[in-house]
Amino acid sequence: MNKKRFGAFSVLTALALALTSLVAPAHAAAKNLVIWADSGKAPVIKKAVAPWASAHGVTVNVVVKDFGKVRDELITAGPKGLGPDILVGPHDWLGSVVASGALARMTNVNKGAFSGPVIDAMSYKGLLYGVPMNVENIALIVNTDLVPTAPKTLTDLETTCAALKAAGKTKVCLEIPKGDPYHFYPLYTALGGYVFGWKNGFWSTKDIGIASSTLLANASKIDDYYSNGILSKDSGYDFTQWYAGKAAFMVTGPWNIGNMRKQTAVKYSVVPFPSGPAQSRPFMGVNGLYLSKFAPNTLVARDFLSTYATTADFQLAVYKDLGTAPALLAAQSDASVTSNKELAGFASFSGVAQPMPNIPQMGSVWGDWGNAWGTIADGKAKAAAAFTLAATNIKKSVG
Repeated sequence: MNKKRFGAFSVLTALALALTSLVAPAHAAAKNLVIWADSGKAPVIKKAVAPWASAHGVTVNVVVKDFGKVRDELITAGPKGLGPDILVGPHDWLGSVVASGALARMTNVNKGAFSGPVIDAMSYKGLLYGVPMNVENIALIVNTDLVPTAPKTLTDLETTCAALKAAGKTKVCLEIPKGDPYHFYPLYTALGGYVFGWKNGFWSTKDIGIASSTLLANASKIDDYYSNGILSKDSGYDFTQWYAGKAAFMVTGPWNIGNMRKQTAVKYSVVPFPSGPAQSRPFMGVNGLYLSKFAPNTLVARDFLSTYATTADFQLAVYKDLGTAPALLAAQSDASVTSNKELAGFASFSGVAQPMPNIPQMGSVWGDWGNAWGTIADGKAKAAAAFTLAATNIKKSVG
């Protein structure tokens, strides 16, 4: 899985130190709230929750936890009374954590304040388990000096890349991190692939589309893209060719907005990835706040989640410091968000985004799926054969 997804997969420390508490008045010292978050989000949460904590006389302790270990720690520490009241994390954690019995259902949350796909992402087996905080998806980043008009279809992209190569203007046309199914998903869906089928609010593990008939019929395009230089065979998350002005396109998410703004060599736009035989779709990621089933301060936690975490004040405060789009519809329409041209570009692709499956079986997908992409890039297998093998292995793992 992409280590940079949700902006927290890279270089997260194993600190278990509490950030400075928000000290409430002495008469309200008994009202406490403990929140666990990774090092990238903890300072943001601490600042955003401060007005509510002060107004309600609550002492909030935001504790920094290692992103890769916090789920297991919640499961083991919660029943012993050593866990948090609230956990901050991505929606694809839901299936495994709910199955462990560590999360409480959410109540008194206005689902209509969020889009349907966002609520779907934060739900498991039709039940809501978290308050959505922010949303993100990847998109196509265009070097507008090389490509004044963004491609609408894969045919447009192919034509553009061929012309740039013939003119000697690019070293590679499209940079997508090697072997990363998350970043390749817009191309994968454009060719007819998918992971699990979605029906009536549930993921179907009987419907696995890793090697769908449509994908296999179009898989040779991937082989062609590698052989003719449209796709980079060794691109990483640093996108060196794009930042050097030698690549026309890259696929990344809003966590790279800061890097794009810092550089001045490449003028750019953020647009939907072009569709092909099928509609191109990115994965939607939703970060949210979850209530521990073993929360020591359940009433305080529920009050915060239902009365403040769902307000524009809180969500815009998080947006101001974190930079990712708020999940709350009312916050999304705020001028500070709509005036952000990069987020507007990502949002232009979010309308067709698919929530990343949050069921435990998704854990059986990434390894074989990523290996398939790697073997194709290395020229060790054709795309159709590689995805067929991956699908076979995934079906055995999922059961």
